[in-house]
Amino acid sequence: MDQTIRVNKLEFLLQNPIPYRYVLAVCLGLNLFMDAYVYPEVSLTGFYLLTVVLIGFSFENKPLQVIATGLVTLLRFHFSPLGMPETAVFLLAWITYFLVSCSLSVLIKRYLRERKNVVHLTRALANALDSRDSYTANHSENVARYAEMIAQEMKFSKKECDNIYLGGIFHDFGKIGVSESILTKRSKLTETEFSQIKKHPTIGYKILKHVPVFKHNGVLDMVLYHHERFDGKGYPEGLKGEQIPIAARIIAVADSFDAMTSNCVYRSEKNLEYALNEIRKNIGTQFDPAVAQIFLKIVEAKGETILTRTRNVEKN
Repeated sequence: MDQTIRVNKLEFLLQNPIPYRYVLAVCLGLNLFMDAYVYPEVSLTGFYLLTVVLIGFSFENKPLQVIATGLVTLLRFHFSPLGMPETAVFLLAWITYFLVSCSLSVLIKRYLRERKNVVHLTRALANALDSRDSYTANHSENVARYAEMIAQEMKFSKKECDNIYLGGIFHDFGKIGVSESILTKRSKLTETEFSQIKKHPTIGYKILKHVPVFKHNGVLDMVLYHHERFDGKGYPEGLKGEQIPIAARIIAVADSFDAMTSNCVYRSEKNLEYALNEIRKNIGTQFDPAVAQIFLKIVEAKGETILTRTRNVEKN
C-alpha cells in the first residue's frame, strides 16, 4: 500500500513561493503609490512591514532576502516625510527587516519538515501493519476510501475528509498486537480467540496515542471506537448513539461493508446485495441511521464500481 498524507492548501502555497512573489509585487506597487501620491505626509511603516512579511514567504535564498529587504528599506525612507536617516538608523532598519523575513522562512521550512516527518511516520506504521496481514492492508485502504466517500457526502471539510481517510488507514492498527495465528486462522474463531481480536482497538489506541498529530486530527477516536455500536452493545467501552464520535460511526459502516464484500481468511466473499441488506437490517442497532443511509445512497448510485480496489492518491 502506498499511503501518504495529502498536501493541504497551506502546504501547497508554502511550497510554491511564485504566487507570493506576484502578491509582493502588487503590494509593493500599491504601497509606493499610496506613499507617493495618497499619503505623502505620512510614514506608512506598517505597509512596508507587510511587504517584508511577503518577502519571507517569497524568497528562501538569503542573498535575495538581503537585496529585497534592502530595497524595501531604501524605498521606505525615500518616501518618508522625514527623508533619509543617518546610516546607523538605515542599517538597523534594514537588519530588522531582514531578520523578520528570515525568521518567517525558517518557520516555513520547519513546518514543512515536520509535515514530511509525519508522512514518513505514517508510511512506516502502515507498512508495519501491511507486513502482518496482506488482507488487512487491502481492507484498511478500502475502509479509508469508503469512509472518505461518506464524509464527502456529509459535506465535511476537505481537512476532515483527509483525517477520516487517515483514520480508515489506521483503524485496525491494533491488530499488530494480535497473534498472527489468530489473524490468519482459516476456520471460525473460538470465543477466546475472538476476545483477543476485540482488544485491537485498545491496543491500537495505546500505540498511536504517542503520535502528536493523531491527538488532534481525530484518528485516535476512530482507532478506539470504530467497533462501538449505535445501540451501545459494541466495544471497548459500550458507547451509545452520539456518544460515539461521528468519525468512528463513519468508519464502523465502511469497515463492516468492506468486511462483508472482501475475501478474508475466515470468511468467503459476500455479494454486494447481501452487504447492503445487512446494513439496512442493522440501521439503528449497529449503525448510525444517518451515516448508514448516506452510504446506502452512495453504493446505490455507484453500483458494483464501488468495489474497485484502487484509489488515486496525491504523491509527496
